[in-house]
Amino acid sequence: MSKKSETIILEPEERIRKEGFCSRPMTCPYCHGRGYFPPTKHQPWETMCPDCEGTGEVIALVTIDWKPNK
Repeated sequence: MSKKSETIILEPEERIRKEGFCSRPMTCPYCHGRGYFPPTKHQPWETMCPDCEGTGEVIALVTIDWKPNK
């Protein structure tokens, strides 16, 4: 689970719409920023990190979809 804490104040302005927020890039915790996993005894080739897809960084995307209260 995520450890960073940020506060977003949710107040719709004028028309209701979908909106999103993006965090700053962070080092991929799975590959530790390498973007790949080095060869091992059981796998003799580099393997691209599935979480960051080889970039070494990840971002958080938060989407807010305003809906009527039914």
